[in-house]
Amino acid sequence: MAKKRSLKQKQAWAERCVELWIGLFVALYLLFPGFEGFTAISGAKTLLFYILTGLLLVLGLALLLRDLRQKRKLGFGPAQIAALAFLGFTLLSAACSEITRGNPWYDPTAHEAALTVACYVLLFLILSRWGLATERLFWVLFWSLACFCAVCLLQMLGKNPLGLYPGSLNFYDEDYVKRAYAGTIGNVDIVSAFLTLAAPMLLLHSRGQRPRQAWPCWLLAAVCLAVMLWINVLCGLVGLALGGVVCLAVLCPDGKRKWILLGLGSLTLLGVAALWLLDLPVGFLHELHEMLHGRFEDSYGTGRVYIWRQMLNRVPNRLWTGVGPDMARYSGLPGFVTPVTELKQAALTGSPLSLWIPQVYYRKATLTDGHCYPMHILYCQGLPALLSWLTVAGTVLVHWYKARRDRAAAILGGGLACFLGAMLFCISSIIVMPFFWITMGLIEARYKKVISNKE
Repeated sequence: MAKKRSLKQKQAWAERCVELWIGLFVALYLLFPGFEGFTAISGAKTLLFYILTGLLLVLGLALLLRDLRQKRKLGFGPAQIAALAFLGFTLLSAACSEITRGNPWYDPTAHEAALTVACYVLLFLILSRWGLATERLFWVLFWSLACFCAVCLLQMLGKNPLGLYPGSLNFYDEDYVKRAYAGTIGNVDIVSAFLTLAAPMLLLHSRGQRPRQAWPCWLLAAVCLAVMLWINVLCGLVGLALGGVVCLAVLCPDGKRKWILLGLGSLTLLGVAALWLLDLPVGFLHELHEMLHGRFEDSYGTGRVYIWRQMLNRVPNRLWTGVGPDMARYSGLPGFVTPVTELKQAALTGSPLSLWIPQVYYRKATLTDGHCYPMHILYCQGLPALLSWLTVAGTVLVHWYKARRDRAAAILGGGLACFLGAMLFCISSIIVMPFFWITMGLIEARYKKVISNKE
């Protein structure tokens, strides 16, 4: 009996160490902006990611050696095996890459080369075994997110907290890149993706609580939504909508699920029928109407149709291994020219008055990402890597469904579902993807505990 108690205490000690690492990562990695502002934030975050992941790998190796000495089983499930397969196919893609300009193993510009993907997978494996989703970690996320949103709100008021914009510039300056960088993350697409992961966790944490207990989470979730609306990145809002539907179907009471699914299905059919019949004068709704009628323009989806078409045309040439991990920017994809409309102030001839007139100019963007994470994996790492990644994500979602009555699993899975919805239209980045793999690892760890308690 004493021996069993000792083993449980050692296991709890291991989980506490990993919990401490997660809390440190969430707070430090989210809020650390580097020392050179937005122009060098990706490099600063990447270095910090490698340092923190290195610490976790040392801890994980020590825990693994201890478990092997105690002859404990590794306990690899389908998600862990699929993650290892994803890593293996990524390494094969790097080995077979014919890109000469960049380095598919490690590249200072392409921050998600093979080394980074290996860190993602190892992080997932360690957390899925020794991770512990606790109330303490939620409040670390809460206060870190509150600080992050405070920085965003100050930036949107024209301020420059932390001096992240160069000189006297701010969020609205055209001389930098107007409304392209925010928070302590940088690119607004990535900001939107992160908030899509975090905001649903706030709402799900407050589920079942009284208003006087839940109002801080409601307030911060509303601030997150306000930031997402202000930066005007549609993929995050789409992710919240898609993930919200999934959460409603998964987390509803069992007796009402068939009626909720029937209602959601009916609303979806009505929405599709309305879009097919009505050509509304709203950008993305007009584009959906046109696509439902089989008319596709390269400009649709802020150029995503063009990007996906360019990538799909080249996929058959490198179907099995891709062009190399995160090597899209070096693969010769043609740049995309997008029209940008700005209101310019022009003086009226012979009058002290002025007139605001629209001016259109064209901006050429280099294609560095698929703006759809599954598409990005397919193009860069090949079909086997994509299938293995889909297996990881799909298995974790199934385990979330099975453990949905557990509070921690429900909170984590809700954030994951919304994030996956956003990543169908968003860019991938080392700044936000670690949070995705951490979330999946914690869901796996929680699922194992729920199953073992039932047994």
